[in-house]
Order: sequence, then structure tokens, then C-alpha cells
Amino acid sequence: MIKEWNERTINRFLEEKRGQGTGKDYKPWLQVQDIGSKGRSTRTLGHTTKRVHHLFSDLQLYYFNLLEFDENVTEIREQYPLLDFHDINIQVDEELTKKLFDTKTQVPHIFTVSFLVTRKGENGEHYNQARIIKQSQELEKNATLQRLELQRRYFEKKGIDFGIVTEKEINKQLARNIGWALNSYDIQDYPSLTLNLPHLKKDMVHYLSDKSATFQGIFTRLEREYSLDEGLALILFKHLIAHKKISMDLRKKIYLTKEIDNYHVEFSSENGGVRYAAGN
Repeated sequence: MIKEWNERTINRFLEEKRGQGTGKDYKPWLQVQDIGSKGRSTRTLGHTTKRVHHLFSDLQLYYFNLLEFDENVTEIREQYPLLDFHDINIQVDEELTKKLFDTKTQVPHIFTVSFLVTRKGENGEHYNQARIIKQSQELEKNATLQRLELQRRYFEKKGIDFGIVTEKEINKQLARNIGWALNSYDIQDYPSLTLNLPHLKKDMVHYLSDKSATFQGIFTRLEREYSLDEGLALILFKHLIAHKKISMDLRKKIYLTKEIDNYHVEFSSENGGVRYAAGN
């Protein structure tokens, strides 16, 4: 926990290269062990960046899951600091000036955004987006709005798209389902799956073509035919969703005992096209 925000803390963070680097080498400015959170703090492996991400609330985790599943996202930097905030000329009035420094130590605040996201555009160019994740009720506080205004002016100066995301803009069921699938993104610890993956995938897709079948029925059949331990077919199914080999309506709560016809299941063919497996 950070007991006091002072120059020593800032210098330590800078020496640790926090807020610097990209991809697997990026280190968030604030980490789970540094700060208390009203929500549930999480460390989770990112497959886009190949590193562990530090998230301070369920809402940040939900948004992170959505980013991880977005094929146009090429970089995710959480708890990103605006290290040069005080070096650029941002016009502020007397009231906003009070938010620039710690009231106790008078050390300059290091503002952070929840995520600095790099996306690939339609023409292949890359661009950044800054996103703050907040519960909507927090936006009723004047102090919060003042800090957000300072950050908005910073990114406007930088020419970077800045936005605030609340629980109202996040489909929580979709985010939970994506996280559920991403937990099986890597199946290297399951040799009985990796060694037979092409055959397992082919049979899984074939069984999914029976729209009257249930997920659990398909998984049981696959495990019996390949002598798999119970639960491995579900892991395979989630793995194929995580890698976009199988798609389904992830906006609905998933009940494995329901018929797959309820979930608009489809899969990618070998030539890159899409073939409907079940549902409308």
C-alpha cells in the first residue's frame, strides 16, 4: 500500500520502469499490491500482450475481457500514467489548479487512465484510445469530474481519443462469458487435447451440427469416444471459442444442459469462411 504520495515514491516507480515499455515489457504505474480497491483486484494473464495485467475492479476486468476478444486491439496498457502532464501547456483555472498537487506533500499528482489501448484501423494504421473506467455514481462527485476534465484536456492536446466507460456501457454477461472462454485460451497443460486437436476439433464441429443436441451431451460423447477425463471437452470448447474457431451468442447466460439451437452456434471453415452449425 502507498502510505504517502511523495517524490521518493515517484522516483522509485520511475526506477522500476513503471508506466514504460510496450507489450510484455510494459509495467503498469499502479499495481495490485500498491493500492486498495473498492472492487475486487485481479491479476490476469493477457494473451494480446503475453503478460500479467493489474486490474482494480470487476468493471475493469469486464472491460479488459472485451478488449482481449477484440481482434483490432493490438496493445493494452492498464493503469497508464500521464508522466509528461506537467510538462505540456494545459490551460487550467484556479479551481483545477488545486487538483494538480497532493494537498499534504504538494508533490505533483501523476494522473493515470484505466487503459491506453492501441487499435488497428481499417487501413491498417494504428491509433490509441484512452479510457477511464468508472461506476456511474462516481461521476456525481465534483472532485472526480475535475480530475477527469484535466485528463480530457491532456489527451485533447495529444490528439488521442479520450472516453469514460461506466457499467451502463458494458454488457456484463458478454464480458463474463468471454472471460469464461479465455480461461481456456492455452491448453498446453492438457496433452490429451493437444495431441489429438485436429480430430477433436473436427468431431466437435460435427456434433455441433445437431441443433437438437445439448452442450453437455456433446461433451460427454466426445469424452467417451476419446477416453478423455471428465471436463476436458468443455475446456476444448472454450478454447475453440477463445481462438474464434467456434462462435456463439455470448450475450446470453450459458446453460450447458440447453440445446445448442438457443445460442446461434457457428464455426469457421478451413478456408476461412463461416458455416452455421445450429440455430438461426
